[in-house]
Amino acid sequence: MKIAVVLPAHVDDAGDFLANVRALEAAGAQMIGVEGDPEERIVALAAVAAITERVGLLMTDSDPTSLRTLSRGRAATADGWPKVGMPAGREGWAELLREQQAAGVAGIVVGWDPRLVDLLRNPDPDDRSDLLMSTG
Repeated sequence: MKIAVVLPAHVDDAGDFLANVRALEAAGAQMIGVEGDPEERIVALAAVAAITERVGLLMTDSDPTSLRTLSRGRAATADGWPKVGMPAGREGWAELLREQQAAGVAGIVVGWDPRLVDLLRNPDPDDRSDLLMSTG
């Protein structure tokens, strides 16, 4: 299941915003978008394009061509991908992915939540070998 994450355009701390973008890319998100008014979105998407290498930029048809150039061909739309709410926990996330996959959906769009990085890296609720390694 492909995942697109939409971040808020309003940024209190640019370092946190950019760190979250890099973490989402490393965790396997396929696309990153930004919500908000057009001017803030364009600036934030340009920053996303500049610091990422693989992840697609979630674009709209009205976004400027310059963003498509900055993204080096990674501009994309999430046509047919439903926007879903963030479930309460790991079990809910796994169930959401199963439901969407059973429905034949290619991908989903979800709003930013700090838990997403962990959920993308470890989608299976039963496999927490990453925690076992960190605790010895």
